[in-house]
Amino acid sequence: MIVKLNREAPVPLEYTVFATEEAEQPEAWSLKKQCLVTLLVYLLFTFVIRIQIYSIPATSPDMFLDAGTILFPHSSKSAPRTLKEPYHVSTRPDIESWFFDLGGSSCACTLQWDRKQYWQRLFYGQKFVLAHVMTAFTGPFFVPCWEWNILYKVLNEVLEELALPVYGKWAGSDEPMNVETRYDSLINDLVLSGFVFIMLGTHAVYVLQLPSIATYNLRWDLPSCLTLFTAFFQYYVLQSVQTLWLIFGFRTYKTYIFGFLYLPGNVFAFVLQIAYLRLIWLMRAWRLDIYYKTVFLLVLLWTPFTFFTEVYTFHEQIQAILSFALTGISVSVYQYCLHIGSEKILCFASICYVLAMIFYLSLQLGLLIPVPGDRYYYQQGGCGISNHSVAGACQALTMARA
Repeated sequence: MIVKLNREAPVPLEYTVFATEEAEQPEAWSLKKQCLVTLLVYLLFTFVIRIQIYSIPATSPDMFLDAGTILFPHSSKSAPRTLKEPYHVSTRPDIESWFFDLGGSSCACTLQWDRKQYWQRLFYGQKFVLAHVMTAFTGPFFVPCWEWNILYKVLNEVLEELALPVYGKWAGSDEPMNVETRYDSLINDLVLSGFVFIMLGTHAVYVLQLPSIATYNLRWDLPSCLTLFTAFFQYYVLQSVQTLWLIFGFRTYKTYIFGFLYLPGNVFAFVLQIAYLRLIWLMRAWRLDIYYKTVFLLVLLWTPFTFFTEVYTFHEQIQAILSFALTGISVSVYQYCLHIGSEKILCFASICYVLAMIFYLSLQLGLLIPVPGDRYYYQQGGCGISNHSVAGACQALTMARA
């Protein structure tokens, strides 16, 4: 028996409601409501950051060595330290070692120059790389315009240096004795941790097809200003949430799990970061599947900075290279499998990520830039020479302000 269906027949009410609810999409919050909620998150952050679960203990003076015995052993009454691979100045046999800073903060910088040690100090040791990496990578998620992100990154470096003569603290927080060297700021922070991770973040936004927060139909009116302010304010709060690792003493508090050394502060900051991003997704009414993919990329990005074998092998700039390669290769594989976007972009990005992985492996084998034989050559601060677990001895000193 053939039954002819009447397509114009009325649909039952219960099916009508169900179909309507299925088709409905959540609406984005108003910009004013987003600003208010973001402000509340920031105020909560300012309260939580005051909590100190673990504070850096002051290094005992007995653990420090006089830098003069290392730089100028001929002029010191103390016994000089025996270095594993000291460099000598051919015309000055009394000079057995040196310490340089292109900013000129150490008078010993004029005594000798060695290219190998320059590259060693550039890549090895503990620095502030992770913070710069996350700032660069997450920028395109808020303002997907790589030119603006680069401008923001350069401006940030200028303000960090300007804070030293204005506030008496480097970047508004660290003592002047712990100031980064100039080449570290220019090459590490801007190039190796800034520009390349802005490229990676822009590539991720392109492949994941993340909606734009800021509309580019901007005019000289109040709604356009509010749109830009909301985007940058939410981005700034994300950076602030990330720094909550400080309540764990940043990289000072470490513990073991399954034989690996890990940083609880990084885990705590990462969890709060993905929670804050979930709030952003809710406010912007973005697709939830894109959020999970973003979290996966953040896991890849954070892992090399969080889990490692031992503290003396944790070199942040080298970990950043691994982080860049792992995350980038994953984005490229996803783009290739789903045939998303331009093949030229895929080819260019993939070459960069593969070369980064090859470079990382060469550093692990010590082929291009060998590990310094003595930690003195790549430690962060020069004001205190110590065998303490904190590579930058300056941050462990308790100093009275004049």
